[in-house]
This record gives sequence, structure tokens and C-alpha cells, in this order.
Amino acid sequence: MSTETPESGRSVAVLFPIPGGGPYTYRVPSDWEIPPATGCRVSAPLGRKLLTGLVTGPGLPVPAGVRLRALSASLDNRPLLTPDLLELIAWLAEYYFCEPGEALRSVVPGPFLRVGDRTVHLSEAAQADPPTGLPPAQGRLIELLQARGKARVSSLRDELDAGPLQRALTVLENAGLVTLSDCLPRVPADKTDSLVSAVAPLPEAEELERLLRRSPRQRQCLDYLSGLAHPVEAAFLSRQMGFSPEVVRTLAGRGLARITQVRRLRDPFQSLDLPPYDHPTPSAAQTAVIAAISRDLDCHRVFLLHGVTGSGKTLVYLEILRPVLAAGRQAVVLVPEIALTPQTTARFRAVFGDRVAVLHSGLSDGERYDIWREIRAGRYRVAVGPRSAVFAPFENLGLIILDEEHESTYKQTDLTPRYHARDVAIRRMRSAGGPVVLGSATPSLETWAEAESGNVVRLSLPERVAGRLLPEVRLGDLRHGWTGSDKNGVTPALLKEIGFALEARGQVLLLLNRRGFSNFVLCPDCGGIVECPNCRISLTVHKRLGRLLCHYCGHQQPAPEVCPACGSASLERIGAGTEQVESALREAFPERVVDRMDLDTTGGKWSHHEILERLRTGATDILVGTQMIAKGLDFPNVVLVGVVNADTAMNLPDFRSTERTFQLLAQVAGRTGRGERGGEVLIQTFNPAHPAVRAAVHHDYTGFARRELAVRLEAGYPPYVRLLNVIFSGEQEPVVERFAGDSAALVAALIQRKHLQDRLTLLGPAPCPLERLRGRWRRHLILKSREPELIGSLGEFLARRLKPPAAGACRVTLDRDPASLM
Repeated sequence: MSTETPESGRSVAVLFPIPGGGPYTYRVPSDWEIPPATGCRVSAPLGRKLLTGLVTGPGLPVPAGVRLRALSASLDNRPLLTPDLLELIAWLAEYYFCEPGEALRSVVPGPFLRVGDRTVHLSEAAQADPPTGLPPAQGRLIELLQARGKARVSSLRDELDAGPLQRALTVLENAGLVTLSDCLPRVPADKTDSLVSAVAPLPEAEELERLLRRSPRQRQCLDYLSGLAHPVEAAFLSRQMGFSPEVVRTLAGRGLARITQVRRLRDPFQSLDLPPYDHPTPSAAQTAVIAAISRDLDCHRVFLLHGVTGSGKTLVYLEILRPVLAAGRQAVVLVPEIALTPQTTARFRAVFGDRVAVLHSGLSDGERYDIWREIRAGRYRVAVGPRSAVFAPFENLGLIILDEEHESTYKQTDLTPRYHARDVAIRRMRSAGGPVVLGSATPSLETWAEAESGNVVRLSLPERVAGRLLPEVRLGDLRHGWTGSDKNGVTPALLKEIGFALEARGQVLLLLNRRGFSNFVLCPDCGGIVECPNCRISLTVHKRLGRLLCHYCGHQQPAPEVCPACGSASLERIGAGTEQVESALREAFPERVVDRMDLDTTGGKWSHHEILERLRTGATDILVGTQMIAKGLDFPNVVLVGVVNADTAMNLPDFRSTERTFQLLAQVAGRTGRGERGGEVLIQTFNPAHPAVRAAVHHDYTGFARRELAVRLEAGYPPYVRLLNVIFSGEQEPVVERFAGDSAALVAALIQRKHLQDRLTLLGPAPCPLERLRGRWRRHLILKSREPELIGSLGEFLARRLKPPAAGACRVTLDRDPASLM
């Protein structure tokens, strides 16, 4: 077939943030002076929708006679994405076996990629002579337009199904009975402030007297404005000075005052009262680490900063940022939890001022939109935030830091692509030509093994700052201390230690990695457990809500009075969560302030910050929380950390459960002993001989890593092999089971045909540990290989070949390097 190349520069390739999103080639309208540059956003029609997409380059040649659709609008004056981010989108799609549009959706915040709409009008001919005898869908559409005059396509979907609506629009448009016009996507409007100033020069005194003779408040306001050297916000005049908006508007109308609209950056941290930070002088050990990293700021290298809790890793981060920023480059600092963002931001802004931006999911659309634009414009030099901040659109990125690099929250698990921020950071800095610093007291075993092999440079901070000692850790054996009166885990031994800490005017942190009041409701007569109707999971009791909740799909229902299975009224609530521990402590220490930090108490925008501020200022005596309180927090007055039950994650059916248990215990233990008063830790457990518990007691990461790596090597798990978890899900169990079985047979045949038996291991298919989730049945295959390239080739093969059956809304998910097999 003959082809023609479109006129040079007059067509572009556009990628949309959806599965199957292209790139597609579009014609640049002839009245546009220049085509939009690569990396700019455009609006363009796709089917009957108007989408926002990203220009990825010049358009492709098209077959002769094919008429390209035209772009609707250009949305950027300069590229939104830098060239390295465009490369990163392509890498994400390739490495994590997804489509480029899905990768684009992960990189660019939603407010920049909103969907537009199209408006349908009756044509003049149809208005003058309404058509009759049309098929039902077309006739109904004409009736709606006659009643409304015009309508958005999206609103018509409430009246007509998508398929019939699209066919009706196509037929009627071709017949000249309706016309379609684009409604561009709406983006957050700029936030503006009104600034007021007196005009200069003011009229003569006699003229002023005439204008303001009967307006004493206007006279007072004008006198105030005349005495200012700079304009003042209208809101300040009203709120602080008591001059009504009408007074100001009247002065402006009389030509005595000037009102100017000025764009205001939506930066939530500008108005937040952040805690002060006393910037210390680096110790000798910190100085050596800073020097070692600073020598290699111009080349790509990965550093592991292994420092015990309280060893001053944050100060190292601050000091290595100085030469990066002095060289005109920018940096990203990643933290594992939103809860850590205010404290981290306070420290970085104390040193680098308002050049530090904050990116996280708790921001409003307007805040995210402003901050991304200002990063792109060069206002900010440092971005702080959880994993998605790795995509901050800096022009000249020189450094990425991952604090607490071991945390599983750096892995995206609920959306495609299922990327790990650590691997994305390393890939991005390989292109940018700068280092990545991975900091942790308990590094992931993958990173530790890379350091042992020499692929990662390991630097150590083996001691706490100012010569402070690591806290003493003691065990509470729940096998002998568990009684009927303390089934909530608040044992007499724990109460005694809390009492001692409070008498010494110290604060207490209590960790229990289960929220809610009770873990589940049990019927002792039939043995039944009240389960979620959508998941094969027990429902958790939330006493304050008076309901049972599913922590996976969000289902909730009233707490039953009788067993749903047998009708027995003797239901029992088993196990304890943070809500029950909080209640027990309020009862035991009624004169003390007990606070709780978990997903139930941190739903508000600044909830994390407010809870931690109460602890910092001493307003809270005891803070009970889930793993949120175990990460990176630095409060010198905390003299006791108690782990209510260390066994919550110890026996999960996941090869990382032992590692995660050790990390959680070691990290939460590190929250105490940071001040001059020292600190203690009490870990309660039913399994005091467990290797993770024993290692945490002795603060022995190296010994733990050595033992656990030997177990992983023998069992054939990361870091010695690479994994691909292939998850099949759907609404009908037999369909999912058959789909998984057929897929396993396909892989087994491939292994046999290509003689891969010694290079690739297939496990499954088998039910996922969480077999039913959010109404969907789940099976999985696990593929293991020592060769990353082989996992990549196989994943690409499966992404092309596995086609979910139509029945039961089946899906297949490819999770490369999974953080969990649950």
C-alpha cells in the first residue's frame, strides 16, 4: 500500500492516559503557527470523547487517502514533561509490562489530564424541519435536543446507553441533523488575591474633603492605605482592620484606591505552623559520609546509608543537598508515609527556605496543579513526598534520596504499573547522571545483598549522635502473662512500665499493627466467623462506629446480635486493635491524655500533623498507633516504646513476613532514647525465640540479614531470584480457575519447548492467600528465575498472549518484583 508522509511538522503523535492510549497521529490545524512541542499537552478527540494527551513526537506516516483527525487545542506554552520523564514513561511500560498510557497516568497528576466533553446541537435544518420516522435511539436523541437546545455528550449517557448513543451521533452528524463542538477539559482555576493600595498622587485636600465628607470609614481606610509603603491584601483590610469590602470597592470606584489581582500559589505548607529545627553540626562519622557522597555527585552511583536509628541520617541528607543546589541542580527526597511529610518538610525548609516543594496524595487538585507547574517553572529546587514524588518534573535533577528505603509503601500495589520507587529512582538518575542515596537502619535484603556484592556503595553510621545509647529492649512473654483481664494486650507488666514512664514525666508510644476494636466476631457454638460478603476476610469490630468494617474493600454493616449461621446469641469479640488498647489505657490512666494514630483517625488533610504536633508539644502523654508511628519520628521526650503484640505479621503466608517483623520492631524501638533521658522498649510476643524478635532485642541487623539471606538462598527467593506474580481475578470462581489453569499450561509448554527447566521455575496455579477480595476470586502463578532478562521476556510474552475470557469480568495482572504475595 502506498503511503504519504504528512507535511513536515504538521502532525504529531499523542499519548493518552488510558489503556490502549496510543500514541495516535493527529493533524495540527493549519491556523496554528507552530506545532506543539514534544512533552506538551493537547486536547484531541478519541472516539466520541475529548481527552487530554501528551505529545510524544512527530506523527507517523499514514496510508494514502487516510484523513487525520485534528487536534482540538494546545494546552501548554512549554513542555510539561522533561525529556528524561518521557524516557521514563517508556521504560515503565516496558519493565512493568503495561501500556504507555497507563505509565503516563502514573507520572502526571490527574488535574493535568482531565477528560473534556463534546456538546451536541440540533442543526439549523433539523430545527426548521424536525425529522420523523427515525430509529428509537436517534429519535430519542432528537427529542432530547429539541427539549434542551443543546446537551453535553456525557449527560446524554444517562438517557441512552453508550453504544446506541455513539451510533446515533455518528448517523445524525453524517446526515447533517446534529453538529458537535468541543468543550475543553477544565483545569483548576488560578487562586488570586486582591491587593489594595492608595493612588498616587491623591487629589488636593479640598477635593478629598468633598469626596469623603460623609464617609468617615472611607477616610480612615484611605489614611491607612496612604501610610503603607506596599499594597495590602483586601482580606487583611476586612479581617484585621475592620474595613468592609464595600468601603474598599467605593474607594476604588472614586479613583482613590487601586485593586490589583495577583496570582497566589497554593502551597499548603506556607500557612502551616511547622515545628522548628535546630540544625546541628555534623559529627566526625557524619562528616566522613557526607564527604564520600559529595565526591561522586557528578556521576551515577547508588549509596546505601546504613545508620542505626537516631544516627543523624537526615543531617547527612541536608548537607549533601547543599553542593547539589549550589551547582544549579535539583533534588527529590522520598519518604515512606504522608505522616512524615510535615516533619521532614520543616527540617528541609529550615535550611533551604521556600524552595522546598511538597508532593503527596493529600493535596487538593489545585495545590497539586500549582506545585507541579512551579516545579516545572524552576521556582522549587527540592521536592519532598511519598513515592509519586519521584516523578517531580525537574529540568536538571542531580540527586534522589529515599529515606527508610526498606518500606513496602514505595511499591505501588493497587494500580498499573506496579512500580517500585527505588527502582524508578535508580533508572531516572542513570539517565540524569547523579547519585541515589538509600537510607535505612534496617535496609531491605535486596539492597543489602547489592551492597555485599559491590553494586551499591555501603556507608555506615554505627552510633547514635551525641554518644547516646540505643535503648534497652526487653521481652514480655505473652504465653505466661496472658490472662482473662488483659485480652486486649495491655498486660500488668506493660501497665507497670507505662506508669513508671509517666511518673518520670516522659511520653509513651504503643504499637499494635491492627486497627479497630476487635479483630473478628466468633460464634463459640458453631465456630463461625462473621465475614465480609465481598472478601474472604473476617470483619473487624469498630466500637465507636458501632459497626463491622472490612479493611480491604470498605464494606461495613451493623454488629450482629446473633450468629448469622446458627442464630446463637453468644457471640464473642476476639482479638484487640488500636481502638481497644486506647480504651483500656484511658480507663487505666484517666488523668492522662491518650491519643490514637491509625487510618481511622487520619482521614483529614492535616490529621497526621495535628496528632504528631500534640505529641511534640507534650499535649499527649500516650500515643497508640499502627505502623505509622514506627517510621522516622523523632521525639526526645518519648522514654518508653511498647509493642503490644509483635506477632501480628510474623506468620503471614509471605516470604517477607520475617523481614518485615524485624524491620517494624527495630524501627519502633528506635523511636525512644533520642533525648538525654534515654529510653526503654518492651516487646510483648507469644514467640520470644523467633529470629526476628531475638535480633530486634539485640539491635543486630547484620546478624539478622546474614541468617535470613541464607534462608532465602536455600528457598530460592529474592534477592537471589527475580519474581513475576501473575494474578488472575474475576467475579466467577470457575472461570478464574480455568483461566489460571490454561495460562499455567501455556507457560509450562513454553518452558518445555524452549528447554528452560533449569532457568525458570513455575509455581501454581494456586489460590492467592487473600482468595476473594472486593468481590473478585483470585488465583496466581509465581515465576522465578535468576535471570532478570528472562523474567522480562516472559512477562512481555504473557502481556501479549493472555487474553481474559469475556465471562465474569476477568482480569490478569502482571506484578514484577512483587513486594508481597498476598
